[in-house]
Amino acid sequence: MPTRDEEFRIHHGRELSGTLLWAGGSFPDNNRVLRGAYMLTWRPYTQLEGPNSEFRCLAVFITPNGAQPQPPHEA
Repeated sequence: MPTRDEEFRIHHGRELSGTLLWAGGSFPDNNRVLRGAYMLTWRPYTQLEGPNSEFRCLAVFITPNGAQPQPPHEA
């Protein structure tokens, strides 16, 4: 069964692009239109002792385009 956040998931190797619909578009205020394509790559951050002790980080780099105004709900 699909979830409301399905198009917003940020798993490793995913590329975010285009229009992201929250709950299949049922909540238009939560939809987002991306102008570019963004590859998500989680990287190791630190390793502690014990099981499940690896912490990872995700940074998504964007290039702002100052020449064009940003319409509402775009990133």
